[in-house]
Amino acid sequence: MKVKADILAQEQELLAVFAEVRRDNQTLRVEGLGHRLQRPAGEPATRSYSLTGWNDIVAYHPADLVVTVEAGMSVKALNRILAEHGQWIPLTVADGQDDTVGGAVSAGLDGIWRGGYGSFRDRVLGLRVLTPGFGAIQVGAAVVKNVAGYNLSRLFFGSRGTLGIITQVTLKVSPLPQSRRYWAWEGSLSEMSAKANDLMGWATPWAGIAFIADPSQKGTRLWAAWHGVAETVDYLAATKEPGSPDLPLMTRPWKPGAVTLKGAVPRKTVQDVIGVWENGLLAVEWQSGGFLGTLSEEDAPRMENWIRERSGGVAVLSGLHEDLPVPPALMPIWKRLKDAYDPQAILG
Repeated sequence: MKVKADILAQEQELLAVFAEVRRDNQTLRVEGLGHRLQRPAGEPATRSYSLTGWNDIVAYHPADLVVTVEAGMSVKALNRILAEHGQWIPLTVADGQDDTVGGAVSAGLDGIWRGGYGSFRDRVLGLRVLTPGFGAIQVGAAVVKNVAGYNLSRLFFGSRGTLGIITQVTLKVSPLPQSRRYWAWEGSLSEMSAKANDLMGWATPWAGIAFIADPSQKGTRLWAAWHGVAETVDYLAATKEPGSPDLPLMTRPWKPGAVTLKGAVPRKTVQDVIGVWENGLLAVEWQSGGFLGTLSEEDAPRMENWIRERSGGVAVLSGLHEDLPVPPALMPIWKRLKDAYDPQAILG
């Protein structure tokens, strides 16, 4: 575990970078493993800073199901440590990439376990953030139950580093499942939708139920995972279908597109979004409506509008994007936040 003196020294180094960027009239982009980089249509950042060296455990209390890590530690590396104590962070993104913990928070990631384990955002108990306006700040708390005041951790979740740089993340962890079982089917979209509804009659909640639409393959793939006690897994295998102890989500590696979109749609529109998604990979979690998909630069704006018109949420995760204007009702709030946390706009 990293000692406090080393943490403070790292923070002073990054604060010095803030000062240099401000002095030279530059903008700064902080990077992790680089999987989720956006390419703004305007001028790019003029300086970058990597957090991959910030990759230690700060505090870990297995009995309390709480861990605090530096932002540059990858999710897979963290899970290897947690597994020694029979625990894990259920965050697996459909494209199979390994993200840093800080990058996952900053990009607002979620994954294939959202339906069974809840959203990744709800696991974020607290953050340490370096801001140009206030220096180092601590938001949230290192406890599972925290009901006092505003949950400022959510202000930074998905903020893409525009208000401050996340340097530490405190997370709620889960016990590793005692037993796991996986199933997969392929067929028409209507057949797989009926099958997904049938699965909900088998048992609930599933660890994950995902549709995979791949333009290079015919039909739609339905993948399901059950995590729980061995008796339930054995019952499902014996009375429904045998399944498999290990079955990958994808039948081939995820192929990146020009633009990657992420978000969630109302469950009633899951079948519709699969039907209109063209010329790109798409993974949709059936229980939550969470999705990840690739598109061309031409098709991405069309799908963004389609999703918003149906009360869904969508954001560009990586690739070229146009900055969407802040809704007029939110502009005064956003301006006050930006002026307070990043008054010289060095973070873009």
